Amino acid sequence: MRKAIIILLLGLISCKDTSSNSNITAELNETERINIELPELNNWSELYSYELVKKRFDENSNSGTTIIGVYLNNETAKRKDSIDYIDFTDYCLFFIRDKEQKRKIKDYDLKRIFDIQMNKASVKAIEVEDAINKAYSDSTFITADKPYLLQEYSKIPKTYSAIKLIKPYSDDHSYIVVYVYNLINIKNHLVYGSYYLDFNGMESVENARMNNDLIISEFIKANEK
Repeated sequence: MRKAIIILLLGLISCKDTSSNSNITAELNETERINIELPELNNWSELYSYELVKKRFDENSNSGTTIIGVYLNNETAKRKDSIDYIDFTDYCLFFIRDKEQKRKIKDYDLKRIFDIQMNKASVKAIEVEDAINKAYSDSTFITADKPYLLQEYSKIPKTYSAIKLIKPYSDDHSYIVVYVYNLINIKNHLVYGSYYLDFNGMESVENARMNNDLIISEFIKANEK
């Protein structure tokens, strides 16, 4: 579980409270809290409701952040009773920042929110091929506090997505993670989705995007009603 906790922290720290920025929106939602549905998936199991999983993720989340759901792949889900002791990959979580829920966002706000967050976090963009060539050959290329943006895209309705490479440990240059970051508009409320997969060249980047898009698409469908 050591890897999961550190990656979770990175994901939450990167999410600044930006929807309240005057350049984004001044409109307010009538209701701050809404019901958010979690879909059933073939290759991942939603286990945030499972006591041990919930406990481990909750105790490592930031103040002011509410986790909605955690999807572990089916192989990891079989080992959920050992969640405190195992490392795993190929998982996704959904969460909200509590202070942002009063702001009424539209689909076109997502890109602007993303840009503000990237500027505040000083994330640098790089071509995928260059990143793959340098990832292991240059130990200073990616550091724990310097992720790289590989792609940003808006393929899924009501979503703006980005693929990053992150290095969770400052003393372990061999461990790199593909992190897909999603800003999602659910009934005019800002929701975050994050997908994580261990980096292993171009195939892992492609698989991360494919898996992320599948999960996020199903999440959007479940909340269309």
